[in-house]
Amino acid sequence: MSEIGTFYELSERTSGEGRKDRARSRALLSRHRNLLRLSLMLGAVVADIVTIALSGILGGVIRHGDLSPSEWDRTLALLAPSFLLAAIALRAYNVRTLRSYSRSILRVLTALVIAAAISFSATFAMKVSAELSRLEVGYTLLLAALLLALMRAVGVSMIRKLFFSVVEPRIVVLTDGVGMERRTGNMMTMMVNVRKHNIVPALSDPMFFDRVSRTVRDADRVVLAFSDADERLKWAEAMRLSGLDAEIIADLGDVQPLAISHWQNHTTLVISRGPMKLGERLLKRAFDLAVTSAMLLVVGPVIAVCAVLVKLDSPGPAFFVQERVGRNNRTYRCFKLRTMRTDLLDTTGSVSASRGDPRVTRVGNFLRRTSLDELPQLFNVLNGDMSLVGPRPHALGSRAEGALFWELIPDYWSRHTMKPGVTGLAQVRGYRGATHSRVDIERRVAADLEYINGWSLWLDIKILIMTIKVAVHHNAY
Repeated sequence: MSEIGTFYELSERTSGEGRKDRARSRALLSRHRNLLRLSLMLGAVVADIVTIALSGILGGVIRHGDLSPSEWDRTLALLAPSFLLAAIALRAYNVRTLRSYSRSILRVLTALVIAAAISFSATFAMKVSAELSRLEVGYTLLLAALLLALMRAVGVSMIRKLFFSVVEPRIVVLTDGVGMERRTGNMMTMMVNVRKHNIVPALSDPMFFDRVSRTVRDADRVVLAFSDADERLKWAEAMRLSGLDAEIIADLGDVQPLAISHWQNHTTLVISRGPMKLGERLLKRAFDLAVTSAMLLVVGPVIAVCAVLVKLDSPGPAFFVQERVGRNNRTYRCFKLRTMRTDLLDTTGSVSASRGDPRVTRVGNFLRRTSLDELPQLFNVLNGDMSLVGPRPHALGSRAEGALFWELIPDYWSRHTMKPGVTGLAQVRGYRGATHSRVDIERRVAADLEYINGWSLWLDIKILIMTIKVAVHHNAY
């Protein structure tokens, strides 16, 4: 009996460790899901092009019996560009497509047909069609269709088995718990009863936005399910101001939806969308990392020298760390070189620095006038809390005319739908310095929203170049 008991104990321990290993694997996949999604998309592109090239080689072998007279490289050069353009236009590399057998196969075959029509119409128009073997081309297209369908079927099967937690949409349902029950077996859906967790919509409280943003972090879809109409409207407004992709289970009422979608057996209304898609965010992040890494090679020693000067000029730490509002209204720790006396520091940012401010040290005055005190925020960029270009981050206690910024500007929270920037459109237009009047903050928020709505990589580059001209500014004090 003791041996049997030991056997069961070992079996339970082994199965428990297996579950833990699987849980750790799922957590690792989930943590890097955007990078893995991009890798799957790029892998699908490479697999399609290799498949078309292989089809050309096999077509030449079937037609001629060997590779020497084959035109497979010319056929590939004709097909590949138009195939990729057609496949991208048809969203053949969309994550939703890559996890569906029917969509994946249908779209890749449609792209092949379009590519063949475009490519060989061009060859006839340029009068070079006589140089291609029609029989070889026919074999190539037939083999490409068969192999692409086979590769996509195998690819979808592998993605479903190995990358389920990466490609399946992660859904967070915020609900009051009335009539909503979690369906068993749906691992990618998390139900959050806001009443049990005591999350009450408070549009004038930055801590509320911070808590909500952390609750729905990394979710692909946020679904709101509330029985009370007033509560539903408050949550809809909170999602809109946070810049999150959100949907609502409700009658239309006073809500203005962007689109209609579905979750389980419910019809949902899409009420807000973030300003940038995954590909755009990845492009902006890659640009930030490349430029920031290069900049730190040059300005790293400058930061070190400035830090030493700050320490020599007045007692206290060289760096000033302050809680500020970041993307989707999540707070983060913003780094700056300390420019004020430690005994007079304003950690909440409730009092803007003014010209001749007695709190500012001698070295601090120079750092502020030259904007060198902002350089440590490059480390925030590397950490992912900030971007090189974006709306400038504000302290939680920032005020104008004695009122908090969000009390003066109804759409203030919308400026946080993108990461805050080391520089921004408002700054290069000269809107910087103290915010004594309502107009000061209105101009900045208007410029921030203009930047968000018109973002492009070229705009970021232009703002960075313009920042050099305004680094030393008469309002920098």
